[in-house]
Amino acid sequence: MDSKKLARFLRAVLARDFNFEAPSHRTSSSVALFVAGLGAGVLVGMLFAPVSGEKLRSDLGDRAREGFEAAKSKTSRVVAQARRPGAQAGVSTVNEESAS
Repeated sequence: MDSKKLARFLRAVLARDFNFEAPSHRTSSSVALFVAGLGAGVLVGMLFAPVSGEKLRSDLGDRAREGFEAAKSKTSRVVAQARRPGAQAGVSTVNEESAS
């Protein structure tokens, strides 16, 4: 932000002529900048990581596999719970109520 824009902004705030609730028209550019900054941070973090690239990739792969397995087991538990007779009766009751 250059000094002229900053000065106009400060004058508007001090004069209480600035609407903080107004939506920003540059939301997409802000999101793009955030994602670019996030990517740059990840890249710099990987470059200065205290472990080798091969070890880092191995660790990331192991953690991703663990996360996938945890999600898979949680999904299996939810599906098993949904297949219980009581759960099916509840689903049919909800469907009947929403149909009428």
